[in-house]
Amino acid sequence: MAGLVPNARSRRVPESATLAASAQAARMRAAGRAVVSLVGGDRDPSVVETDPRAPRRPAFAPRLLADDGPPELRAAAARWFAEQLVVPCSADEVMVCAGTEAALHLVLATIVEPGDPVLLLAPHEVSFPDLVALADGNPVVLPAEPAAGFLHDGQTIAAAVEECDARGIVLNFPNRPSGAMPSRAQVQAIVDVAVEHDLWLLSDEGLAALHFGAAEHVSPAALPGGRERTVVVGNFPACPLLADGARTVLAGPRAFVEACCRIQSHLLGGSPAARDPRRPAVGRPPSADRVATRLRALDERRRLLVAGVREIPGLAIVPPSGGCHALVDVRELAAARGLDDAGICAQLLDGQLLAAVPGSAFGVPGFVRLGFAVPMDELREALRRLRTYAEGK
Repeated sequence: MAGLVPNARSRRVPESATLAASAQAARMRAAGRAVVSLVGGDRDPSVVETDPRAPRRPAFAPRLLADDGPPELRAAAARWFAEQLVVPCSADEVMVCAGTEAALHLVLATIVEPGDPVLLLAPHEVSFPDLVALADGNPVVLPAEPAAGFLHDGQTIAAAVEECDARGIVLNFPNRPSGAMPSRAQVQAIVDVAVEHDLWLLSDEGLAALHFGAAEHVSPAALPGGRERTVVVGNFPACPLLADGARTVLAGPRAFVEACCRIQSHLLGGSPAARDPRRPAVGRPPSADRVATRLRALDERRRLLVAGVREIPGLAIVPPSGGCHALVDVRELAAARGLDDAGICAQLLDGQLLAAVPGSAFGVPGFVRLGFAVPMDELREALRRLRTYAEGK
C-alpha cells in the first residue's frame, strides 16, 4: 500500500485559492484573532437573508432520484431562462446541477477531448483552469486588459483562438473577480468569433441578476449565432445573494444536456434538487421589492468600496459594473515593497488581520480581489486597515 499514490491528474490541481484564504481566516478567528475577511463577500444579512416563505428543512428527507431534476423545476427553469436571460429553451434543454463548479465540470467533461485547448479570458474564476485540466483539456489564458476595463475585443479573442486552435471559450459575466460586464456589441463580437471558428461557448452567468446603473447583462445564447453553441450555467430563480433556495441550472442544446445528465447520473446518482424537501418553494421568484432592496444594499457597499480605495495612496480600482467583487490594483504598492500580489495579501493578513485573495489566482497578477457583500461596519474597518497598511503605519 505504501507505493500507492494519487494519480497525476489529481496532483496537477491545487487547492482553490479562495477556499484556502477563507479557511486560513477562519482558523485565525477560531484562535481569537479579529480577522476581517473580504475573501467571499457574501455574508451581509441585509443582502443575504432567508426567504420567510421557504419551509423549514426537516431533519430527514427521502432520497428521490432524478438525473436531470424534477420535471416541474426544469419547466420553471426553462421559463426563467426565456424570461430573464432571453434564452428560449424547453424543459428537456435544461438540467439541475449540484452547484456552479459541478455544472462547469459536467459541461467540460462533455465538450473537451483529451488535449483540447480551452480559452479562458482573464480575469477568470479561480477554478476555471483546474476544471479544464480535470477534463483532460489544456487551459490557455488570454492575459487581462486592465486598461480596457478587463474586457477583450473580438479581434484579440480571435487571434488567441487561432494561435491555440481552441475547442471553446469559457466566459464569466458579470465577472466574479472584477465585476466587468461587456456591452451587447462586445458579447456579439465573441459570438461571431465562435461562429467563425466553430467553437463552444461555456457561459457562467451565476450573478446575472447583479448589475448596477446602466449596465445590462447579455447572454451569448440570446444573440444571433449563439444559441446552438452556448451552454449557460445560471442560478434560478435569481442568484444566491437575492433568492433563498436558488438552484444552479444549465441550459444548452438537447443532445448536449442529455449527455450531461448521463454523466451526472454516475457522479451523483441524480440531481440533488430532487431530494430537497423545500422543492415546492423552489422556482418561485423573489418579489421585485426584495430584489430591489437587496441590490440597493449591495450597490451602497460597492460605492463605499470604490470611494474608499480611491482615497488610498498607491492603489487604484476599476468600479465593478456587476457581481459582488472588485479587483484592486496594487502594482504600484507591490513594486515599492518588492512584493507580488500574494505577498501583499500575506502581509495584509499577518499585519492587519485583513483577508483577501491574490489576483494571480484569477489570472490577474498585481491585483487583489475584495468582496463587498459584507456588513457596512466590516467594510469600513477593512478600508481602514487597508489604508493603514498602504501608508506603512
